[in-house]
Amino acid sequence: MPETGNIETLAKLVSKDIFKWFKWETCAPKDEDWSCESDHHGKSTHPSDVVFYYEDPYTGQTQYLNTDLKSYAAGSISKSSITRALKTLAMSVECANISDSWQNKFLLNDVGFGEVSGILFIYNHDGDYDKNFQDELEKVEFKDIPVADENELIVVGPDLIRRLCDVVNDIKMLKADDLFPSHDEYTFFYPDLIRARRCGDEWGKPATIEALTSPWLIIKHRGSSQFNGGFIIYYHESGETIDEFIYLIDAMSHYQMFSSDYSIRIRFTAASSNANTNFEKAKYEYLKMWGNDDGRKKQMDHLEVQRITNFTKSFNPMEIGMRENV
Repeated sequence: MPETGNIETLAKLVSKDIFKWFKWETCAPKDEDWSCESDHHGKSTHPSDVVFYYEDPYTGQTQYLNTDLKSYAAGSISKSSITRALKTLAMSVECANISDSWQNKFLLNDVGFGEVSGILFIYNHDGDYDKNFQDELEKVEFKDIPVADENELIVVGPDLIRRLCDVVNDIKMLKADDLFPSHDEYTFFYPDLIRARRCGDEWGKPATIEALTSPWLIIKHRGSSQFNGGFIIYYHESGETIDEFIYLIDAMSHYQMFSSDYSIRIRFTAASSNANTNFEKAKYEYLKMWGNDDGRKKQMDHLEVQRITNFTKSFNPMEIGMRENV
């Protein structure tokens, strides 16, 4: 396999390694072309690198994610390359929602079919991208991207990919130390909302794309002989202020996470040097707000805070070629 082909394979390997831990499934066909249904696209077919799917925890419908996997060197991640990729993805998502060809290839069944959204997955294969990707994304003229009504495009850039890789690596390390359960013993946590209630049983829920791009990600897990059942919260904010942690603690209380004898492990993914101190101050301020109630003090004792180890997910193209030829 030539090196260019190896590099193209990197994004596929990384996406597979990440999303299975978040309970996403993949449709069987990969790297498939299917018929274009629009006269103004100027194409006969559209490509799908991979189509992920999961059941939405609130609607119960199957959400499909038509995904374009890109693997770029740092110097190739630019306004122009992002714009080109988004234009292509927008057209393919528009057609996927109406195309018999796409649905015949990828749709599991007509029952519970929600919608097809698009993901542009931009992996930096040389590990040298050190800019703020959001700044580059904001340069894109989105009015020039032909997104059809009701269609949704999501960009998963190098910074988010690194964060997701860090979370997955942390889960793997916890599991290796017998501090995290098996695949069937954890779920991603979705509280009942004012205008939406969780659909069906709470266990086995996936991490939706909205959950993966939120300021924190909550996992609920069953216990074992090595650890109690409870929650793991991956916290992605800087932790520079006390107020943000007061808000987090109040949200946990509102979600009834302090009930029973749950353990609550809060794991910082990108926190500042002041985060641990600010969290302790937030606990103190939160208790003062409640009159230093003994019950609240006991709840605060359930909170365990720790930073995760950050990794850079990087593969060598030659190693990929050797894997492909095994």
